[in-house]
Amino acid sequence: MNIYLIPYTFGRHLVMALALAAAGLLAWWWVQLLVIAAVPWLYNTFSLMWSQRADGVLYLGTLVGAVSFAGVLAEGLLRRRPLRWRVAWAALSCALALVGTWLGNGLIALVIPLLAGEGTAALVADPSLVSLRFHVLSWLNAGLWAGLGPFVARRLHAALSRAVSWAGRDQDPPPPAPTWPTWSAIAFSHVGGGLVAGLFGAAIWHMAGHYPAVSGDLYLGSAAAAAAFGGLHGLLCWPIPDDLYAGWIRVLSAERFGLRIPVPHTDGSGAERFVGHFPQGLDLYLPADRGVAELHVSFVVDGDQRYTVRGLSVQPTVVRRALERVDLRYDPARPAPLETELRMEDRIFLGEGEQTVLEFLMLPREEQ
Repeated sequence: MNIYLIPYTFGRHLVMALALAAAGLLAWWWVQLLVIAAVPWLYNTFSLMWSQRADGVLYLGTLVGAVSFAGVLAEGLLRRRPLRWRVAWAALSCALALVGTWLGNGLIALVIPLLAGEGTAALVADPSLVSLRFHVLSWLNAGLWAGLGPFVARRLHAALSRAVSWAGRDQDPPPPAPTWPTWSAIAFSHVGGGLVAGLFGAAIWHMAGHYPAVSGDLYLGSAAAAAAFGGLHGLLCWPIPDDLYAGWIRVLSAERFGLRIPVPHTDGSGAERFVGHFPQGLDLYLPADRGVAELHVSFVVDGDQRYTVRGLSVQPTVVRRALERVDLRYDPARPAPLETELRMEDRIFLGEGEQTVLEFLMLPREEQ
């Protein structure tokens, strides 16, 4: 997985979903291989067979481990983390998710028969029943730990990166610790996304496995559930973040065509870039004969990766995007210049007759 192959479009939100859906299908294929090849070999060689109850534990454990490992590994690939730390943090995420899933399934198997009435205790304890109501807790437990494993691994990596330099630091200096609202939002996206993935996977498993109009095949149902589980997990828990991209200003008019400069500093901190025709001190020089004032506009990025453009001149300054036109011409009667938030491929027209054209782009941060 390469950040250069993922343009800053809406489709980037689906990349992790597709990658983890593929990881879920690989986990399902591996479980089928074990059931078809390993079980007969164990029986023929050692006269051993695992418990019938182990099928569900093996399936969900393998699914959770594969999705947790693939999610953190993909993040390491996108952030260009050193290989050993890329694998180490992914393995930690996988181990936490696996242990939590197996312990949770064991606790469910112990507690649910105690809470069930006399008429349903025998049904709950029967591993041959595949009705959804007897297994939805196992799916929710799998979703919970599929979110908690990567969350703990990512937060631990972030904390160690701020404390020491040998733990696979992604950038130098490392980003500051998140605020409590941000930390809570990250935790909610992982735990909530995992639970939604588990519940949706359970619903797909039930529908595809039990309704002939859909497929009526438990094998295909488990495959569809694995893909749905991984896809929802990738979509909700860790979609590709904006901090992997940086804003750039590119010249589209004939003079200096194709010239571009980044807006943020190389360490990712906030910055303000000034554009005009003053010969010294500006970040982007444009010729005066193309309608550009000495100090015409500035491009700003804050610590939250919000990009804005400010009009600093009484000369015409217009931002155009689909179905929208924003006039940023400076008004001397106002205490502050007008500004608007920037989006990918916004175009900024400067001067009378729109002689100079700039474009705002979001490109991989590595290009800096």
